Amino acid sequence: MKNYNEKEMRNLKLLVTLSRCNSSVNSRIYPKIKEEGLTETQFSVLNLLYHKGKFNIKEIIEKTFSSGGTMTVVVNNLLKEGYIKKERSEIDKRQVLISITSKGLNLLNYILGTHVENLKNTFDVLTDTEKLILTELLKKLGKGKEDEED
Repeated sequence: MKNYNEKEMRNLKLLVTLSRCNSSVNSRIYPKIKEEGLTETQFSVLNLLYHKGKFNIKEIIEKTFSSGGTMTVVVNNLLKEGYIKKERSEIDKRQVLISITSKGLNLLNYILGTHVENLKNTFDVLTDTEKLILTELLKKLGKGKEDEED
């Protein structure tokens, strides 16, 4: 078995702590969404369309940090359930835009009250200052060393 130095051990412990935290937070935030038969990605797409309007599939992939293959399945399932619709862009007929339907709006309105309460219950263990600091630290970690040098 390899002996790790102190820095390597801190990195390993941070990874385990971050993974456990993510799992714990998700289990408290997403139950209502799963109860309504949505995946986290489906919810992310509906939430994006609800708050920001129409997007093409490429933009949805970028904004939800999903892969193309996954997003095709997600969009097809949401279309099948009648939560979203596709339509040609008025400006560029080559482009297909995806938007939320009234059925999707109704579902999201139903879910969001509980979701917001779950967020409050989960994140209110932190002060506002701690939330700001943690947000900045997670952004820094997410960007990585390469982006830091730019």
